[in-house]
Amino acid sequence: MKKISLIFGGLALGAAVMLLPSPGNASIIGTAHDFSLNTNYWVGGVAGGDWAVSHGSTNVCGECHTIHHAQSAANGPLFIHSPSANIGSFKTYDQAGSATFPSSLGITLGPGSLACLSCHDGSVAINSTTDASGNVSYVGTTNGTQVFINSSAIVTEGASGNDLTHMHPIGVNYDAAYAALPGQLNLESATFIANGSPTVGSVLKNHQVECSTCHDIHATIGATAGKTTGIYTIASGQNLCLGCHIK
Repeated sequence: MKKISLIFGGLALGAAVMLLPSPGNASIIGTAHDFSLNTNYWVGGVAGGDWAVSHGSTNVCGECHTIHHAQSAANGPLFIHSPSANIGSFKTYDQAGSATFPSSLGITLGPGSLACLSCHDGSVAINSTTDASGNVSYVGTTNGTQVFINSSAIVTEGASGNDLTHMHPIGVNYDAAYAALPGQLNLESATFIANGSPTVGSVLKNHQVECSTCHDIHATIGATAGKTTGIYTIASGQNLCLGCHIK
């Protein structure tokens, strides 16, 4: 009986170890988007920024995603963080003032951008969650109190946080842009000069250019070594631009 117990105990321990994240694998764990660790530098008003652990959660994924009672998929995959208050009013890239961007190309922000903007436009508390029934709650050391992102990490412009006119176009269909700009963009099969050689198509979201096309917050591909800032691009510097653009 003792031998059998040892065998089962060993199997259970082995299974638990297999479920633990491997430190050698790229992962959101340990990055600035890991709210169970003291790495999320942009959260203001919370001592140490360690508010996921302090309210008893060790679920890194659970700050943004849920298994049950998720909101609309349009806000992000199984998304539980409250959606941006600016949905429907975002002012996107200044097509009219651009010498290179065809005004005929439509722009519709997808989940790969709206999920990011739910925090990064400063309109919704970073610790705000909303379920499928519309119930809003706040998590963190200041439970019940809204905690907003640091102003240094807000990417939009304007007092309302809905101005994206001076940002790289997002919500753009890449195939439509490729057709409208002959000789200016690489095929979706083209590869970036980056770790793992991701293709253009692999970083598009339903063939769309979104925030998550260039920013790999889950730290699964590209130049994610170090994980120090939260801006985990698939490539760095000119290699990021030249992955898509022919110059």
